[in-house]
Amino acid sequence: MSAPLWLQFTGQQPKRKRAELACIACHSKKIRCDLQARGGQGYNNCTKCAALGKECRVRPSRRGHSSRTAERPITPPDSNISDPANYTRPYTRSSIKQILIPANQVQRDFTADAQSLEFQPSLLPHHSESPASRSRVFEDEIDGWLSTDPPSQPVASITNATVHVAMTNDSPATQRTERTEDHSEHNDNYPVGHIFLPELQSNARDQERLLAERMPNLPSLPDAALQQSFVETYFESCYPWCPVLDHEHLYEDLARSPLLVNALAAAASNVNPPMLPHDGPALYYDRARSRFYDDEEADVMTSLKAISLFYWWSPRPPTILHRHSSWWWTSVVIRHCQQLGVHREPALNHPLRQQIDLSLRRRIWWTAFARERLTALCQNKPCVIDPEDCTLSEPTLEDFPNSLNKTKAEVFIYWVRLCAIIGRVAKYLARNCTAAPFPVQLARELIDWVSSLPEHLKLPIGSHRTHCFNRDVNQLHLPYLAVIIIIHLKRSTSSQPLPPAYPPAILAATCMARLMKDILARGNTRFLMPISGWYCGTAFIALLQARRIESLAQIVNEDLDILTLAVNQLGKMWPTAAVFYSGFERLRSHAVALGGDGQRPPGPELGMGDGTGYMEMTDGIDWTAYFPFATSQTSGIANRLLVPDTEELFFDDDIFADAMLQFQDLFEPCDTFQDMNLFV
Repeated sequence: MSAPLWLQFTGQQPKRKRAELACIACHSKKIRCDLQARGGQGYNNCTKCAALGKECRVRPSRRGHSSRTAERPITPPDSNISDPANYTRPYTRSSIKQILIPANQVQRDFTADAQSLEFQPSLLPHHSESPASRSRVFEDEIDGWLSTDPPSQPVASITNATVHVAMTNDSPATQRTERTEDHSEHNDNYPVGHIFLPELQSNARDQERLLAERMPNLPSLPDAALQQSFVETYFESCYPWCPVLDHEHLYEDLARSPLLVNALAAAASNVNPPMLPHDGPALYYDRARSRFYDDEEADVMTSLKAISLFYWWSPRPPTILHRHSSWWWTSVVIRHCQQLGVHREPALNHPLRQQIDLSLRRRIWWTAFARERLTALCQNKPCVIDPEDCTLSEPTLEDFPNSLNKTKAEVFIYWVRLCAIIGRVAKYLARNCTAAPFPVQLARELIDWVSSLPEHLKLPIGSHRTHCFNRDVNQLHLPYLAVIIIIHLKRSTSSQPLPPAYPPAILAATCMARLMKDILARGNTRFLMPISGWYCGTAFIALLQARRIESLAQIVNEDLDILTLAVNQLGKMWPTAAVFYSGFERLRSHAVALGGDGQRPPGPELGMGDGTGYMEMTDGIDWTAYFPFATSQTSGIANRLLVPDTEELFFDDDIFADAMLQFQDLFEPCDTFQDMNLFV
C-alpha cells in the first residue's frame, strides 16, 4: 500500500475523533455526545441530557484507552519551561496520535472542511482498503515511530511532511491564562498580579484538579415573587453600572424571554440571595448561557441585555482560561455591538433613525466600554474598542427614563468618563515599561474629573464619621483611587518585587481603606463589583510599604486590617477576592517574620512631608489636588500626609528602595512568572 500523506496541522484546527467519554443516552441514539468537552468546563452532563433534564450516565468504555495514561511523555520532564519560546507541554503516545492525522483519515472525516485546512482533496491518495484497516495501519505506523527514541524538538518531520505540535488543543478548563505561565515579558507597570503570584498559581492548580459539582438541571423559571425580588435587587445594586433594563418595558421583556429571566436571576441571586428556595446563580447562569449559545432569543438587543448581566456571576478566577469571565462576556457584547454598528451614531437623515432606540444603544455600548477599560488596567490586556472608531455620543441624562432616580444616571455618566481616562492610562502603562516620567496630561485629566463632580457625588469623608453615606458614590471612587495608586507606584525595569509607593499612592490607599470601613460598618459588601478585590489589592501593596515606617506602623496596621476584612467578605462572592485574601495573609506574616513590628532598619529618616522631592511629574502639579475630599480627619495616615508642619519629612527614592529590598526573598518561588491575569 502507498505511504500515508502527512498534512500540516495545528491545534487550532478542528479534530474529529471518537470521544473517549459518551453517555448512555447519546450512544443508544447514535448521536454525538459532548460530555467529554463539557467535563473539561466543569459540567457533569452533556448538552442533550442538560436540555432534557435527564440524568447523564457515562457509558463504560471498551476501547482500553485508560491503559495509555501512564505512558512515558515524549517531551523530557526537565525541559526548560521558563522560556515560552522553548516550552511545549509533554505529549503522550495517545496525544500524538490525536495530532498526527494521516491523509486518508482527513479525507474521510474532513472533506467538508477542506478549504479551512488549506489542502486540496485531489492530492489525497485513494486506497482500496476499508476505513477500519487503514486506521489500524495508521496506528501501527505511529506506534512504530513512537517506540523509537524521543525526538529532541517539538516539531516532527516524517518523510516529506511536517506536523506542528507546538500549539496545544487543550480544553479551556485546563489551559492556564497567559500570565500564569509566561514570564518572558518583564513589565513592572502592573505589580499587583506579580506580588500575589503564589496564591493565583495555587488557585490555577486547584481548578485543574477539581471539577465543579453541578446541581441537576431544573426546567422551571423563578416564580413571580422571586422575579420581583430580582428586579428590585438589580435596580438597587446593579443599575448604576449596567443600566440596560428599563422599568417601562422590563416585565414585557421578562414575559417573552427566558434568557433574560435566567440572566437577571443569576446576577440578582448572587448579589442578594433570597431566603426562599431557589435554584441558585450557577444554575440560572447555565440556563441563560445555553439559551444564548443556542440562539433561542430572537431579539439581539434582548440578548445583549442578558449577557451584560453575566458580569455579576463569576464562577472562578481567570487563573485558567475559561469562557465565563467578565473579560469574555464583555468582548462578546462589544463584538455583537460592532457587528450591528451600535458604536456609530446614525446620521440625522438616516431613514431608520426614528426606529432605533439610541438611548438603549448608548447605555449598552458604554457599559461594555467602561468594563473593558477597567479590565485593561487590572489585567494589562489590550482593548478591543478604539475610541477613534466610535461616533456614538456619550450618555446623557436624556438617555435615561424620567422615572429613574437621576443620581444613579449621573453615577453611570461620570463612571464612563472616568473609565475613558483609565483606558488611556492603561494603554500608556502597557506600552511603556521604562521608568520614564508619567504623562502630566493624564494626571491632569484625573484631577479635572474629580473636580467636575457635582456636590452630591463627592466623597463625604472629610470628617471622622461619614454622615451622608451613599454606596454608589463610594463605589464610583474606588477605581479612581486605584488608578492613582497604580501610577504612583515607582515604575522601574529592575526585578524589585515591591515597587516603592509615593505619597499620592499611600494617601489613595488609606482613603480606599476608609471607604471600605464605611461599607463594612453598614454590614454588606455584596453590592460591590467583582473587581473590588483588585482595588483592595492595590491599596494593600501601598500600605504594606508605609508600614515599614516606624511612626506609621500602628495606624497602617489598622487600615490593613480593614482591607483584609473587606477582601475576606468579597471572597464569599468572587473567587478572585479569595485569592487576594490568601495573599494578604502571606505578605503580612512574612513582614512580621522580617521585623514586622514596623521598625525600619537603621538608616536616614524616612517620612512623608509634601512629597515635592520625589515627584516624577514636574509641570506644576500639586498632588494633593487628587484628593479634594480628604482632610487631616480622614484617617491617621492622611493626618500625617496633609499636615506638613508636624515633621520635616520627605521621600528619598534610594532609601525607600533599600527598605523595600528586605522583601526580596518573599517572592523567590515566583521569579519565573510575571503579571498574572486577575479578572473578571
